Amino acid sequence: MMNGTEEFVWGSELVGRGTMSTADTLVGLSICTFSVLSVAIGILNLYLIYKLPIFHNAFGAFWVSRTVGEIGANFIHVVYSGPVTILQPKDINPLFGIVSYMVCVYFAEIACSMHQYVSLNRMLAVCAPLKYKTLFTRRITTTIIVVTTVQVTSIMGLYFLFPCNWIGYGPQYYEFIFVKCGENERDWSPLGTFLNRGCTALCVVSLLMDCVTFYKIIKIRVTNKSAAQDEAFRRNVRFFAQTAVQNISMMLALAVIVIVNNERSFGKAVLYATTFDARILTYLNNGLSIILFNPEVRRFLGISKGKMQNRIDSSTNASDTRTAT
Repeated sequence: MMNGTEEFVWGSELVGRGTMSTADTLVGLSICTFSVLSVAIGILNLYLIYKLPIFHNAFGAFWVSRTVGEIGANFIHVVYSGPVTILQPKDINPLFGIVSYMVCVYFAEIACSMHQYVSLNRMLAVCAPLKYKTLFTRRITTTIIVVTTVQVTSIMGLYFLFPCNWIGYGPQYYEFIFVKCGENERDWSPLGTFLNRGCTALCVVSLLMDCVTFYKIIKIRVTNKSAAQDEAFRRNVRFFAQTAVQNISMMLALAVIVIVNNERSFGKAVLYATTFDARILTYLNNGLSIILFNPEVRRFLGISKGKMQNRIDSSTNASDTRTAT
């Protein structure tokens, strides 16, 4: 990037402007708030999966791996992206912005990659229930998680092999921004573009698997009434529902990320802030879905519909008694 004297200053995209504005404070607070909530809900997810036997299976293992990725991606916003957006420090080392991107995207790519296996798991649980246990043994599940993590680590290593691809968090732009190279007029990162579109492609594949699962669910409900009432089938439907909702919200967030594509422009501050918060809100939605779609979880947390209804009935009865008196 060029400064006012047309002198190239590497990494100037990743430093603050030196003064704080109301917009900086609002955007920074939104990043911090949503990220703290997402991290807290993610940790709650891990606790719920640990405590509830219904998640002690391949689905739960994939969910844990994806949740760990989301927690890692959001935690960096709590400790870095949010605070530097509010404070706008001008003397900060640009390497911090690059490290924040690398850590965030590393965990985000793990979460994105693992989500396709969550969808695959639900599709096979509904479409091939008799083969499910042989397809998702403990050994196969562990292998999938380890191989996926190694693959993501290898892909992130490409940033160290190919020059002029670095991306970092730019507090002035409220988004991850391409770090321009002096010898290159290009204003975007080919590797960053590859990762953004690659994750979008995985999300599309997950949506297609969800469509197959949804078709099978409808078919079973229409043609096999007894199977549709089976508790295991109904639980699979709930697990599918929470997965499908996440895929839709993730697809919407990724569509905006692909459009922005880590390019630098002061005229797109609102779009950048919306994109950044949408990414965090998607993770928050993912964490909440396990509560919304599983009565076992709500009962464990003491917020089941039955208890809520009993409280309402008790309050109504008490009110009627006072009125009669």
